[in-house]
Amino acid sequence: MSFLKKISCLLVVFLVFLNLICSEGIASDGEITLKEAINIGLQRAKEWNVNATLTSVNSVDETMGGSRGETGKRFNWFLFFIVPGTDDYVLIGISEKKITLFRPSKQSPNPTILYDEIKLDSSDVLQLAKDKYGLKQGKDWATGYHFTLDSIDGTPILKVYGNDRDNRFTSISFNAQNGDVVSAIHKLPYGGGLISKRIGTENLTKKGMAITGVVAGNNNLVVWGDKKPTQFSTTKQPFIEWSHNNGESWTELQANNYVTHAWFDINDQLYAATEKELWAGITSKSKGTKILSLDQSIEKIDYSISNHIAVLSNGKIHYTTNQGESWEQAIVPKPFYEVQISDNGDLVGLTEERKILQKTNDEWNEISMPNSNDEPLDMKVINNRLFITTQSGIWTRDLQEGNWRKIKVDEVVVKLIKKGEKLFGYTHRGEAIYSINTEDESKSEKVFDVGDSIVWDVDIMGDTLWIATIPNYSWEEMTVPQRR
Repeated sequence: MSFLKKISCLLVVFLVFLNLICSEGIASDGEITLKEAINIGLQRAKEWNVNATLTSVNSVDETMGGSRGETGKRFNWFLFFIVPGTDDYVLIGISEKKITLFRPSKQSPNPTILYDEIKLDSSDVLQLAKDKYGLKQGKDWATGYHFTLDSIDGTPILKVYGNDRDNRFTSISFNAQNGDVVSAIHKLPYGGGLISKRIGTENLTKKGMAITGVVAGNNNLVVWGDKKPTQFSTTKQPFIEWSHNNGESWTELQANNYVTHAWFDINDQLYAATEKELWAGITSKSKGTKILSLDQSIEKIDYSISNHIAVLSNGKIHYTTNQGESWEQAIVPKPFYEVQISDNGDLVGLTEERKILQKTNDEWNEISMPNSNDEPLDMKVINNRLFITTQSGIWTRDLQEGNWRKIKVDEVVVKLIKKGEKLFGYTHRGEAIYSINTEDESKSEKVFDVGDSIVWDVDIMGDTLWIATIPNYSWEEMTVPQRR
């Protein structure tokens, strides 16, 4: 081989080696494994007390880039050390190889872990979890791979968290002394779907889906949500569908993004809000016309019977009294929990401090409560009437008058749901749903006992009550997946 060829080959090898070093440096600079974190923390803990002994370790979620645990390393770690025989303990936080938190305190003693008992590192158990269970990085929450170390029944247990092949939250536990699998569990959904309830009958469709909204028009029914939800996201496979035959069949509608709210106006025209946009006139053949686009997310939205619309976003209310042909703005005087708009175009807000404010001309004036010691849990405006729910009951008054009237209800309603001129209410923990009469003060009727369901929305069409529910999740043992 000529001298030039030898030099060329050596140069190629050198460049490849240099590239590998640089790639590793970029991926892991500042990131450390669980045992590396222990070495840093233990040295500082021994300076605090020579008898300090490890009790637990966990990685911490962050948005710093890096590998997010892909090689068993993370930027941020928390470590707990105790002094055996005492109630002294210290919490140590590590970020990018440096101690950023040192907090001594007192607590009941936890089981200790001797350093020599930890034979495996986070990188070791991650590779085992990938090889045996096909573990993938977590999404939406606890992003990437995460790791914890605890003493359970005298054995050091090293856990790795991620997602299984179906993107379900997963935890795999290993004996840190020998690498044996102690447990492998994942969060599986149960419940969720669209419930239709008639007198004497109850039916569940769209089972397992996260149905986050339902609305009934004159002859049409629309639902929206996520077909493949996870515990931490209902925007994985978003959809919006409508039915012309009381839910017997469904047609998927077009939407630019996941739908957060939808309603029919008095002419049965469908409106839908996405994260930052509002669309009108949606049909099976058209996604409709965009009537509002914002730079910041839509936080709250309301519409009146005459289809005046109010949208709360980034401290401003955007409102229209001509179906979106033109918009005006109002500055929110305090952070709002809820915003409503009446048939007369009046804006009403419920602040996070639980004060009710009504906009008159350019001023916001507080509406006094029916009882001085009461505070509103929630608020809605239907036509030109204000409805509030409190610990003492449900109250209503005309926006232009000062006299409150009480609506009879057997339980405390904590959340109100408005559907056009219809009003529903959840009780504590969503255990029951009431239909609230908005025409007079007659007693409200319980229409649904929730049971194990997690109810997100409700509407009624004819003699059928439609209830939107989302799944709950529970830890279940997982089996070794078959190779695909």
